[in-house]
Amino acid sequence: MWLALQGKLNTRQRLCDRGILQEDQIACPLCALQPESLDHILLSCSYSQQVWKSISEEMGKSLSLPESFQQHYESWMVISWRSRLSKRIWVSTFFAIAWSFWMTRNEVLFQQKIFNQEAICQSVKRQVAFWNKAWKERLPCTEEEFASNFANISVILQ
Repeated sequence: MWLALQGKLNTRQRLCDRGILQEDQIACPLCALQPESLDHILLSCSYSQQVWKSISEEMGKSLSLPESFQQHYESWMVISWRSRLSKRIWVSTFFAIAWSFWMTRNEVLFQQKIFNQEAICQSVKRQVAFWNKAWKERLPCTEEEFASNFANISVILQ
């Protein structure tokens, strides 16, 4: 995710710009409608937009997607929450969505897997619960309970 925030993730467009891929090889592996740039694959592709919107809505926040992944990160981080635990979950959710989506993109591209929004969203929820186990202030539930009740988590935590 550090590479993504630095704009250095090896997308198909970036590999083409560096002479590794040809112009006819840069289409997004999911929608095939646009070149696969960092901003496209992690933010503006209709497939990634579905995931961002679904998860943020489950957390009770409406989301407008800016033009760049960097801007999206910045706007995501300034959203306020009542508790530190809620804020920590929100922040870790950003990274879980981006990470899970990039991993799914790789599975589609290299293992010919089929995009499954529901599976990605479940993966994000489990990842957030798993990552938050490491903090001193623990979640008030198990990972499975967290993932199963994600839509109510903002109410539970406030």
